[in-house]
Amino acid sequence: MSIFICTSNQGKLKEFSNLLNNNEDIIGLVELKKVENIQQIEAIENSDYFLSNALIKILSALKYIIDNKEISEFKAIHKILVDDSGLCVPELNYLPGVHSATYAGEPKNDENNRNKLIKELNELEKYFIFKNEKRLQAFFVCFLIELDLTEIHDLKETIKIIDAKSLVIKSVIEFERNCLEKVNLNIDGGSFSQSMPISSLLKGFNKEIHIKVHYGFCSGEISNLEQNKILGTGHGYDHMFYSLSNRDLSFASIPLEEKNKKSHRAFALNAMLKSLKK
Repeated sequence: MSIFICTSNQGKLKEFSNLLNNNEDIIGLVELKKVENIQQIEAIENSDYFLSNALIKILSALKYIIDNKEISEFKAIHKILVDDSGLCVPELNYLPGVHSATYAGEPKNDENNRNKLIKELNELEKYFIFKNEKRLQAFFVCFLIELDLTEIHDLKETIKIIDAKSLVIKSVIEFERNCLEKVNLNIDGGSFSQSMPISSLLKGFNKEIHIKVHYGFCSGEISNLEQNKILGTGHGYDHMFYSLSNRDLSFASIPLEEKNKKSHRAFALNAMLKSLKK
């Protein structure tokens, strides 16, 4: 049996694999796309909300598995995990936020995104100094969505996926607002979990089948100087983000094992693991 992490980001996949640290096989999009003669996945993430973008990913991933359910690699999948994460800087009206991955435009490029953010930090009049660096308070958020396929006995082939904007509904907006209001910049991070019936998003499903949402945040600071002391470590904005518990080393300068004790994904995944024990 395997867990499908619906991402093409190998850095993120490595992070999840390390966090899960169990005996189950972990498979990502890069591996599945190598399989011949399969239907491809398409998730249109065109919403300004983390949660609706994450939800379109999980529904698209479900359709992806249904469309290819006769192929052995897909038959082995018993759980789907997707996430929508981002860096929020209060002094910049919470940007990059939901658009963190494409902050500098398409195609996605981590270095270009960081350079744009550093330029904006340098242009601000309001910042604080730490060891000759300009810094601002910031936090990462992660909306981790879990779907257990063992609960779905009849995989329907007629699922119609539109786009993330179609999932911008009152309950989603209120849930995300509630999550972001729980961010406390004075603590390392936090998390909680909640479930929602898949039927509220997609018609034709049993009301008993739920999607589980695990939310995590990590507080810290961003710097106008990048730091990457461990080659091959870090992705996204890790090179310029420092957690509250280690203001001297960026997320790209600490071992993955250490990062996975304090990152936003670590908090979200810990919430998921706690929910499994209940």
